[in-house]
Amino acid sequence: MIRMYICVCNAISERQVQEAIAQGAGDLSDLQAQLGVATCCGQCAETATEYLPGGRYAAEVAATNAAQPQRTVEATLLSSVEVRRVA
Repeated sequence: MIRMYICVCNAISERQVQEAIAQGAGDLSDLQAQLGVATCCGQCAETATEYLPGGRYAAEVAATNAAQPQRTVEATLLSSVEVRRVA
């Protein structure tokens, strides 16, 4: 497997960017919030946006997502948590 890093500062790979977009990231601020892309030096901002819809690599992201099976995740959420201090 060849891994291309989009953001060297935060060690964010091309695959992570593609997955974030597949999960709904629609602009650079979404990628920044989800992954931390372009939050240090900012040199990766232009490359990261090329993976977003309308970008140079958007078709590649769509093809990758179409080839991957959909995953379902089940989670149990706790409605309340009790915290006790022990002396």
